Amino acid sequence: MPATQIKDPVHGYVELEQPLVDNVLDHRAFQRLRHVRQLSATYLVYPGANHTRFEHSLGVYHLARTVFENLREQSYFYRDATTAELDDIQRTLECAALLHDVGHPPFSHLGERFIDTDDLQQRLADRGLHDAFADAGVGDAPIREASAHELLGCLIVLKEFADGLREMGVDPHDVCAHILGYSLEYERGGRWQHGVAAQILHSPIDVDRLDYITRDNQMTGADVLSFDTDRMVGSYTAHPEEGLALSDKALSTIGNYLEGRIAVYMWVTQHHKSVYAHVLLSELLDELAALADEPPVTADAVLDDEIDDNTLMERLRVAASEHPDSTLAALYDRFRARRFPETCWKHRIAYADRVDADLDAFSDWLVAHADRLEADLAAELGVPDHEVWVEQSYVPEYEPQDLEDIPIAYGGTTRSVGDWGLYGERAFDRPIPFVYVPHGVETEATGTLVDWFHAKQYEQA
Repeated sequence: MPATQIKDPVHGYVELEQPLVDNVLDHRAFQRLRHVRQLSATYLVYPGANHTRFEHSLGVYHLARTVFENLREQSYFYRDATTAELDDIQRTLECAALLHDVGHPPFSHLGERFIDTDDLQQRLADRGLHDAFADAGVGDAPIREASAHELLGCLIVLKEFADGLREMGVDPHDVCAHILGYSLEYERGGRWQHGVAAQILHSPIDVDRLDYITRDNQMTGADVLSFDTDRMVGSYTAHPEEGLALSDKALSTIGNYLEGRIAVYMWVTQHHKSVYAHVLLSELLDELAALADEPPVTADAVLDDEIDDNTLMERLRVAASEHPDSTLAALYDRFRARRFPETCWKHRIAYADRVDADLDAFSDWLVAHADRLEADLAAELGVPDHEVWVEQSYVPEYEPQDLEDIPIAYGGTTRSVGDWGLYGERAFDRPIPFVYVPHGVETEATGTLVDWFHAKQYEQA
């Protein structure tokens, strides 16, 4: 049976064999991802940022499949494994790549904070995931340390997709392990290629990052990223002891990739208006929870009611209409009309220019005392409390962490790009907090905060 082709704006045609279409892609739980935006409220800053977890999942699948098929052409990779064994490894990887984000709730990271992770861990234990990890000698640390959307994703895999996966000869527990960064087959003593497959999906050079960085840059139109994706995909290699790495073929593009990760984070996710849009949406969800006296997002609501971004936006609209004098109504009107306040600084250059203090120490002080600073600064400025917000980026996972650990293979050894000196002396930009105040009082607000900082206000709190 011919493969199904889906045209993706980032990678071109994505091909899926019919069993994947029947058992994964066309499942209602996967189709729900069409209605969960990848970047939540970033479309209020970049109008083109309407891409969803659905497209991203297809992109991750495409890249994972391409990387693994390229590895299969390398003699070192295939010489100690049969074609059938590599087919099994690839099939598990492909399923995990498609399903790695299936647990994202409405508004992604903003919505998952309402989900009860202890409850999810118990449900996963009831479905044998803890035992599967224990039998593989891993223990339950990966489950305990997983994020809410990863845990919910594992539960959805075991509840909704298990039969279809087994029909394809894929272990649902191992798909969950891949989502959490492990291969149960490898941990049980299986071939080293199992471990490499898990790294393709979850490592410093995983295809998850590669897709969302490329996709977020292209779909927003930010155009701050310029590197040869095809060359990087073609540079993946692997070794039994060293695992997944990039060959020296990537040297011509890895610098652009590293800079691009920083740029996408700093100018898309960390854009001052993007940060505010997500803070506003987060506050709206808190207000909705208070009015309804229940969390707006739960695991059961995702599993049984298939809630998505549209579901919660409609609930917010109805709540604002029914409670016109509420804080929720005021915030909802601000969100819908995009009436955003000013920030005291818009980027790191302005931050350094306007804040007469050690920036790192000042940032730590702002974040540590955000709630008190908001109330006190509002009183000092003579404005309502909800007009002053101290905030950072809503997605800390986007921060450029551990970049120096990206492995480069050359001459039979693997070393990090930091060891190869590819960074020079560059110090990667640290995210900065933003202070939002009504228009016209930005200078006064900045001066007040700096004075309080030098006066060691709250130091003993």
